[in-house]
Amino acid sequence: MPHPPSEGKNFEATAPELALKPELLQGMSLWNLSNDLPCYHELVHSIVQGYHVLAQGPFPLKRMYLVVSILQRINTAAPPDTPTQCQALFVSPTFELAWTVQGIARMLASAMPSVKVYCCPRGFRDAHDKVVELQGSGIGRVPDIVIGTPGRIRESIARGWLKTDAVTMLVFEGMDDILDNGYDDSVLLEILQMVAHTNTQVVVQSDSLHMWRRIWKLVSDFMPSPVRVWDI
Repeated sequence: MPHPPSEGKNFEATAPELALKPELLQGMSLWNLSNDLPCYHELVHSIVQGYHVLAQGPFPLKRMYLVVSILQRINTAAPPDTPTQCQALFVSPTFELAWTVQGIARMLASAMPSVKVYCCPRGFRDAHDKVVELQGSGIGRVPDIVIGTPGRIRESIARGWLKTDAVTMLVFEGMDDILDNGYDDSVLLEILQMVAHTNTQVVVQSDSLHMWRRIWKLVSDFMPSPVRVWDI
């Protein structure tokens, strides 16, 4: 469970400090997330400030606040008919969790009509419509946020379906679970090498500590001077 907010830290103080977008606050109100915002201030503040972040802790609202941070950071003001490029990648341990994150992102972005969110399917065989959607040719806009498992994200990039030149955020949720689910380090390293450009912010979240040496060895070259957020 998240620690209680420090004395004097409440929503009225936290929201202005983070300068959250009014339309994002509107989406957060659908889940009453404002009440928990002070508990996640350190996590959200570090991400929206643009730092690389290593976050450890099984905090229950991690997906929601990771998505809040993404929506705060990316450009959400582009007109709906403006051509776009993918701005953020969200890597989840399983398809089911990726699908859940898609629902969260769409709900939080409900007051941001220009924001497009896409979840990679379980597989791209016989899924031409999904590939077209990922390329933006079906909707006229490339999704701003793409969510998927490491295998689907890597495949999308390797096949040229997903361009990463404009990706400013690469977020791994449950890195320990990703490794526990059998994904080889080389798969994650390949994603980092393809996506983590000079201007790409990398955020890595893990529920437990038992894999931190392995995780840090994997991501350290792509996260200079990260902010560590522990035991949220």
